[in-house]
Amino acid sequence: MIQIKGLKKTFDDVCAVSDVTLDIPEGTLFGLLGTNGAGKTTMLRILSGILEADGGEIGIDGEPLHKAKEKLFFLPDSPYYFPNASMEQMAKFYADQYADMDQESVSYMAEALELDVRRPLRTFSKGMKRQAFLILALCARTKYLLCDEVFDGLDPIVTEVMKNLFRQEMKERKFTAVVASHRLGELEDICGNIAILHKGGLVTAGDMKGRTEDVKKFQCVFAEGEDVDKIAEEAAKELDVVRSHVDGSFVTLVIRDKEGDAKAKLAARSAVVVREAPMSLEEIFISEMEGKDYDIRKVLH
Repeated sequence: MIQIKGLKKTFDDVCAVSDVTLDIPEGTLFGLLGTNGAGKTTMLRILSGILEADGGEIGIDGEPLHKAKEKLFFLPDSPYYFPNASMEQMAKFYADQYADMDQESVSYMAEALELDVRRPLRTFSKGMKRQAFLILALCARTKYLLCDEVFDGLDPIVTEVMKNLFRQEMKERKFTAVVASHRLGELEDICGNIAILHKGGLVTAGDMKGRTEDVKKFQCVFAEGEDVDKIAEEAAKELDVVRSHVDGSFVTLVIRDKEGDAKAKLAARSAVVVREAPMSLEEIFISEMEGKDYDIRKVLH
């Protein structure tokens, strides 16, 4: 487990990380979400030992960071490689840094993705480079992998290929990946736990889906002639409505349904159709942050 307590970092008069306390559990794909400038990169660089914190503590499996650096691999947004170096050469370089580096797996995974391990990395496209370095990072076989904007700027096909690399690795061994992104959509289908950073501070963290089990989304259709706006307004008074949207005779309601009777109550209000729909992670975050001081919509976009 990675334990972060009261982490602080400033650059001149800019506070990049402000008193962040966070636990990252073992064996998870942990998302670190925030807009550009939220402090994600700074935090990952501190965790990897590249930067020194101005305050706070970091524990890796109960040890201080400086005693556990060999357990960590940091994959930055723009990975460094030697001029004219190939994947094969970089794998040999990493083998000197990481005792469990699996060079055979590098070749196997690269072949599966049709990447030439002997071809200079400088000739690879952006997507090919991202795939190549994710393979190298996974094959280092460290217990913790820190990734900064690993999906940024990639087309959906390449993004899905890389997500599958994460999924496959999680099946084969127990390791923990921290994946930072400024786009929620890049994280919601692979990360079970997500932390949101905003202006250097921690907004919220944890298993959002598990913490909002009682929050449900209902899509309702009402008969023509019904005063749908009035019905939605009355439903909000009777039910604990987090969000509502009216589009003609179609109404979408996000409701805290602790008693489990929201669907029946909506049906009693002359709804022709009442269907429970899956909630997006954005809707879950909004319901989680309802009533707090953050405008979570600005943080997520």
